[in-house]
Amino acid sequence: MELEFERELSLSTAKECSSLPAALALLQQECQLCAEKYTMKQMISMLECEHFCCLGCATHYFTLQITERNINDCVCPFCKQPNLDSCDGDQALNYFSNLDIQLKGFLEPAVHELFQRKLRDRTLMQDPNFKWCAKCSSGFIANPRQRRLVCPDCRSMTCASCRRPWEKQHEGVSCADYAAWLEKNDPENQIDQHLAEHGVTCPKCMARYSLSRGGCMHLTCPHCKHEFCSGCANPFLMGTKCTVSEYCAKLGLHAHHPRNCLFYLRDKEPQLLQKLLDDNNVEYKKIYQKRGTRCTMQLQRETPDGMIDVTCSQPVIFSGLCRTHYIEYLVKQIGQQKLDPIAILDLNEAQQELRRRGKALPERPSHLTDDDYLKLCAKIVKEEIPLE
Repeated sequence: MELEFERELSLSTAKECSSLPAALALLQQECQLCAEKYTMKQMISMLECEHFCCLGCATHYFTLQITERNINDCVCPFCKQPNLDSCDGDQALNYFSNLDIQLKGFLEPAVHELFQRKLRDRTLMQDPNFKWCAKCSSGFIANPRQRRLVCPDCRSMTCASCRRPWEKQHEGVSCADYAAWLEKNDPENQIDQHLAEHGVTCPKCMARYSLSRGGCMHLTCPHCKHEFCSGCANPFLMGTKCTVSEYCAKLGLHAHHPRNCLFYLRDKEPQLLQKLLDDNNVEYKKIYQKRGTRCTMQLQRETPDGMIDVTCSQPVIFSGLCRTHYIEYLVKQIGQQKLDPIAILDLNEAQQELRRRGKALPERPSHLTDDDYLKLCAKIVKEEIPLE
């Protein structure tokens, strides 16, 4: 008590410990995140394991998970337990109920309110009839028998099947016929065409967005917060949540991209990608532009005043596109045709493909040239590692 610990805590500790050093070790705990020492009252224990950290670290960690990441990431920062993606509904509900009570005690009210909103959305999304509005950011439970969906917030009407804005011309007409009518008559159909060429679809909630090409390939859906690759749509997961191999636990946030994903091919020369398409008789744009022409691909740039729309303006090499955007275009054609790029990979890339999939490199006799060893590695890749 002379060291200014609380009376009741001091008395209970004195009953358990026979010496002052032992008592201080119990009264002062070391935060496992920042390594500073705090009293037991300043520590926050995780709900599903024995880990703990100080109040300041817990506040920072859970605020970041709630504001920047998926609500399923509100787990222990050390062991990542519980695994909410594999928990049944009752287990997850029980965990979030207890977590809600715990977080209310130390988070800012606005952050805790955001947590509760995300928790509500997570619960609603378990319902197969839950739909996101195609116009605004609202979600709602739809009547499965209704063909028209009416957003309760913005009152916009969309088709339950094709998710296009509902018009009287869709009444009694199939979605395919209505799409054909829109293509001929609706000026806003240019937006749909732009999304078809430059958009990306969230593989979890199927929301579709316009995508600024040439940037980061790790996307987070603004609706459902699913994290995925814009090239192959495979999920990004923390190492402890990934079950592909035992090595994943040692990794941070990562995805398992197929070898024909832009993630691996974006540094290849356009001529090599063209050769792969030519060898497989795939037609593509290859008009060469004269010097001085600039890429007109639309981009978004982050500025102190927010996001602004700009054009790429980099020198063009083929078909009105700069090197970066032309490579993305070529790789998109490769992906759509499900072509295997093993024929244009070099020795290091072929070896990396084997290592990524947990395959042992073949023995290399001393007389084997690099080209012959590459052919041997490529043969194993083609036979044992199918495109995903």
